[in-house]
Order: sequence, then C-alpha cells, then structure tokens
Amino acid sequence: MTNNRKRLEQLQEQAKQLQEQIEQLKAEEAREAKQPRDNLLGRWARHEKYGHVLIACQHADERGWLFIASPDDGFPDGANGRYANQRELTFPEQTTRPQDVPVGEAWLIDADDGDDSITNTPAVKESTSLWIAGENNNGDENAWANHEVTLITPLIPARPQDTPETVTTEEEYGALPEGSVVAEPGENPWVHLPFRWLQEGATTDDVMLAGTARHVLRRGWGE
Repeated sequence: MTNNRKRLEQLQEQAKQLQEQIEQLKAEEAREAKQPRDNLLGRWARHEKYGHVLIACQHADERGWLFIASPDDGFPDGANGRYANQRELTFPEQTTRPQDVPVGEAWLIDADDGDDSITNTPAVKESTSLWIAGENNNGDENAWANHEVTLITPLIPARPQDTPETVTTEEEYGALPEGSVVAEPGENPWVHLPFRWLQEGATTDDVMLAGTARHVLRRGWGE
C-alpha cells in the first residue's frame, strides 16, 4: 500500500469522525433549542440519573441551575430536593422518537401498521416497545409498535391545577396530597412531601404554613 493510499484512508476516517461529531453537536443544539426557558414551575422533566423530577422554581438562574424535587423516595443522598442544571434535564416535548418515551407516558400519536391506521389519537406507552390507543371496532386493544408510531405531542399538563384554589388553615394544607405545590405572590413555591413541605433551602410543616393564604399551583404529582 502506497503512502498516498494510507494517507487517504486516514483522512477518510478523520472525516467520518468529524461528521459524527458534527451530527452530535447538531442534535444537541436542536435539543437545547426546544428547552423551555420560562414558566418552569410545576413542570415534569427527566434526569438521566434521578429519573422523573418536578421543577420547583419559576426559571433557571443565569448559569442554568434550578431546584428540583423527587416524586419517589428522594435522591440517593436522602434529600428530597436538590439543584440541577437545566442542561441535564429532558422535557417531554423534546422527545422525538417513540422508543425514547418512558413507559407510562401518554401522547397524542399517529400510527400505521400497513393495514390499519389512526390519526391524532391519545395513546399510552404500555411497555418499552408497545403503545395502547384504546379499543378498536372489535373491542380489542389498539396496539402499536414503536416503528408504527409518529409522535405529535405529550399529554402531560405543565400546570395540572388549572382551577383557582387557595389554602390557609393547617387542615387545608394537610389535606393536600403529596406532590402538591403552593405559593403566594413573590414567594418561592413549597412542595408537599411526606410529613413536611420543601422549599429551596428550607423545610416546614402544615402548622407553620397555616395562617397565610397560598395558591395551589399543583394538586398532587399530576400523574
């Protein structure tokens, strides 16, 4: 093999690697462009390490950090809330492939298996490879594989508690289910966790919150 031939193969391999890097950067740029910037309070996101998390602040700071809460058993260090950079989060509307949607999420989809098709139909990701979209004319479940599905939009509300509601008394605070978010104007939100309320850098209970009327921004985890 001549030196020119070797050099050509090296350049071709370098060009291939550069093209892969370019595609990765383009994909990352497109993903970041889709990230919401404002009105983050009460929104679901997914963290690669912590799974599903709830954002407990209105927007990220100038460096991209925001406060998140865990709907499950807290974080590995035992905390129920922590800071994370928004770059580490993926929001439902950023998902573009059916196989990337977590099991249990509901989406509006189109689907076509070559014989039957549906359009603009609510469906739930039942398993890693299967979607269920209600019953067909025979009373059987409409089941679709990932490769047969086209995603339209996630059916996850940004703010599940749309009806104006306030709580003031100890009993009213205590009656809110875990995952609820309350706040008064100008105040950081409080997230309801087992036997306590969590705010950025603080925890409290129903007794301490009582006496101040706060709006219910989310009732429960919104699942």
